[in-house]
Amino acid sequence: MNINEIKAFIAVVETRSITQAAIRLNRVQSSISHRIKNLENSLGVSLLDRQIDGIIPTAQGKVLYDYAIQILNLVQDCQNKIISQRDYESIRLGLIECLPPYIVNSLIDLIYTYGHRIDISVGNTINLLEAYNKNELDMVIVGSGFSHTDHGCRVPLFSDDLVVVTEKSAQPIDEFCDLDKRIFLISSRKAASLRNFNILFEETGIAPRQIVECGSYPILFSNIASGKGVSLVLRCSISRATHDQIKIHNLHGRFSKFQIELLYRKNLPYLDVPKLRKLIVSIFQDKRLTHIGY
Repeated sequence: MNINEIKAFIAVVETRSITQAAIRLNRVQSSISHRIKNLENSLGVSLLDRQIDGIIPTAQGKVLYDYAIQILNLVQDCQNKIISQRDYESIRLGLIECLPPYIVNSLIDLIYTYGHRIDISVGNTINLLEAYNKNELDMVIVGSGFSHTDHGCRVPLFSDDLVVVTEKSAQPIDEFCDLDKRIFLISSRKAASLRNFNILFEETGIAPRQIVECGSYPILFSNIASGKGVSLVLRCSISRATHDQIKIHNLHGRFSKFQIELLYRKNLPYLDVPKLRKLIVSIFQDKRLTHIGY
């Protein structure tokens, strides 16, 4: 019996579904099923009863659930006490890579002014959330819709336009069907933008010819400018220099907006969390976020 198996079991009991438990824990269904099976094998009992209207715990499962909650609370207690005794005051902040440089610089300046050192990790939404889950980050600024209630507190920061970008000479894109059979470029297969692609493909009937992972935004924009594909990006991620080399196509409807949020734990004893949260929110009120380029 290990912590990951216990977390999987709790998630299944609380959501009454393997599928929903996998979504909550950002895992594939087979991983959740495997962990439940390991638990049952190690204890020699059946823990879950699969019924038409959902999964419910057996009598033995109810006993385990009560203990499992206590175990996780003790683990969290232990982590909090260890964190509170750290002999430094460094804020470990994770940022999605599409944020413009002036926002990142403002965050660094603000936190130094606030009187703390800062360690910044830049990455995609999924990797940042994984690091946050492992207590490797104190706060993360990521795309919304990927976190769950176990992630602590969340604060909406801003909503930006999603736009299609192509090479400069491309014809205007007036309908979603104009994107059919195109090569789509993405910064990472774990980026939040991939979810928007998948929804776009499913709901509009678009079939991409290929999806190519570029590894970073500079490489993505370079390939866009040279006509190697199209992409779906936040307007604020486009620099002035890049803007002059590509063409931007506006979207309409539910695909036109993307939300970014701040996640943080309730108990960070070495920080004045309410004050820091307010300062971070103020940075994302920068009027430059509403304009193309920086």
